[in-house]
Amino acid sequence: MSAFASAAFRAPPRASLRALTWAAGVALGLAIELLARRVAPSLNPIAPAALGLAGLGSACGLAATLEDAALARYAGAFGLGALAVLAAAILPVDPGRLEAVFGAGALALAAGSAYALAKAAGPRARFPWRAVLSLGVALIAALGLYCVIYVVASRDLMIADFIYYRQVSIAVAALFDEGRWAELLAALVASMKDDYSWAPALAPGAVMAFAPLSRLAYEGGIVVFYAAPAIAALAILARDLARRAGLARASAAPAALLAVAAAAAFAAYPTGVAVAARGMPDIGGLVLYVAALRLAERLSRLLALPRGHDARVGRLTRRVALALALTFFAMFLFRRWYAFAAAGVTAMLALEVLALVVRRGLGFRWRETVMAASLGALTLLALLSPVIVDWLPNPAAHDYAAIYAAYRKPNAVLLAEILDWLGAAVLGLVLAGAFVLFVRSANSRLLRLTCGAGIVAAALFLRVQTPYVHHLYLVAPAVAALIGAPILLIFARSRVAGLAALGALAAMTLTPVVGAIAPKGFAPIGGLPHAPREDLAELKRLDAWVEAQARPDHRVCGLGSSYAFSGQLIQELWQLAATRSPLYGDPKLLPYVKMSDVDTVQGPPNPEMKTCALLLVGDPVQTHLDPDYQLTVIVPSREMLLGVGIGAHYRRTGEVFDLENGVRAVVFERATPLDEADMAALADRWRAARERAATGLRGEVGP
Repeated sequence: MSAFASAAFRAPPRASLRALTWAAGVALGLAIELLARRVAPSLNPIAPAALGLAGLGSACGLAATLEDAALARYAGAFGLGALAVLAAAILPVDPGRLEAVFGAGALALAAGSAYALAKAAGPRARFPWRAVLSLGVALIAALGLYCVIYVVASRDLMIADFIYYRQVSIAVAALFDEGRWAELLAALVASMKDDYSWAPALAPGAVMAFAPLSRLAYEGGIVVFYAAPAIAALAILARDLARRAGLARASAAPAALLAVAAAAAFAAYPTGVAVAARGMPDIGGLVLYVAALRLAERLSRLLALPRGHDARVGRLTRRVALALALTFFAMFLFRRWYAFAAAGVTAMLALEVLALVVRRGLGFRWRETVMAASLGALTLLALLSPVIVDWLPNPAAHDYAAIYAAYRKPNAVLLAEILDWLGAAVLGLVLAGAFVLFVRSANSRLLRLTCGAGIVAAALFLRVQTPYVHHLYLVAPAVAALIGAPILLIFARSRVAGLAALGALAAMTLTPVVGAIAPKGFAPIGGLPHAPREDLAELKRLDAWVEAQARPDHRVCGLGSSYAFSGQLIQELWQLAATRSPLYGDPKLLPYVKMSDVDTVQGPPNPEMKTCALLLVGDPVQTHLDPDYQLTVIVPSREMLLGVGIGAHYRRTGEVFDLENGVRAVVFERATPLDEADMAALADRWRAARERAATGLRGEVGP
């Protein structure tokens, strides 16, 4: 081969390759801005420009800091990304299809990146698989027994989000059973942008393919795939914190340490497992939360290394930064509000890096830091692309601080709920554990990340709404680990003392003994089975009545919004017997109408109410939030009970269902038809009522 031919096939000079990477990065940033302007043409130009600058800055940050060996790979990735985004920005593709394409691409990118990371880790991965697997069967058995006892003792009825995920799992089970994989993937992709992703329903849905209506199968899937791994993750976090506080690796067998730590995590926060027993899969996000904390600590540790071995440190930094970005994406995909935990971890990691900058100055690893931040930001931008495409045209539609203003409760109510869920004694142990660990730890980086992330996540969430019990998973790692780690330190010194401390904790949180003699709020009650509903027999009568009456052409609907009676209750009665599927393939087959509950979330009363042949109305009018935000329930309920407005079109049948707390579900039968004008007039009366109550209210009315 001639010298000319050899030169033609020679790799480009490093300077040229870096310049090519820069150029591809610039093209990617410009393509992102063009796409943003296309999907949101009426939005303030600052937002698309900021999005484009984020992509541009991240790509250029990588181009400037990558080692030479990685330039070709990233130049190709930037170029392909720029072409794909540019095609999306130019071609006349429907935004809905864009979301689907970007969603499928995001899942493919996440899966491919996770596989590459796992392959690169190889046998060097230090996760204690053997110890965790050896405890897995026992842990699953213990948690499963607890869940069975809880459900049997409380005769728990699943409502709202709890029953929603069971119904989604039934849909997943049907798709699994029939092998409709493309439809399942399409549903998952479509849900990525929604407030309720299908991701948590995948594991229990796969189990339910063999028994689609079984609560036992549903709960079994949650315990095996979510609750047990979550408790194991909390145990690992507690063990790691104990090791940094002086726990010697040889102080006890790894399996024994993890067993004690898992028991301590369960006993410290049994309310979290109780939420899983009631049918909520959210506990599974704790695995991702703990993984994010450990990855953030590792990234901070890499950036704290002294100069030297820069190529190896750079590669490790990229891997950890990519893994952390994938974990944040998985947290967001699993349950939207875990984004607050991701924000907490990010904020604390930024503070750790800032502290390193102050200590090291010019000796700080600036290149690796810029590389990690750029890679993480660009990866999240790609993974969240379907969400961005959907949300960007109307960001106000996702202003949750305004939308969920109705869910705010007085501070006294919040405090009482926190004490029920956690207990003052447990909170005291958390503070004591934090003090002990901070004093004993030579390196408290992981401790600072754990505590700080929980505080930041809680503060951000409280700016949106008052939490419900499942939202306390945002602080669960701090609660469980700050109690579990000191118990491990005690156990290492004395097996008897450690087990005694664990037993005392379990007696306080898992039995009513301490609560019976201590002041209210001292010991938590959230982990104990609640009393069964007093009206279960009446609910069964209601279920039989609805089954006999409800048809697509003779719909039975409900007006109310409380645990005693709600419009959703009619849709939830199927679980009393679980002999028929709650799903309908065609909306026209629905024998009920889903009513609006919250003004700022769902807007005025559902105009489809006009198709309800029978209406059950809570008497007195039933609300569960700030009444000024539930006029969409109150206005039509009052009109029905008074026989005015839409109530003039109905008559009382004389049928009444007596529910708990003195609530009556009164049955009305439509006497004369309602039309669009009637429903428009009802919406006008609702708006007038909201205007009269609007002083101090936050948020626009719903759609």
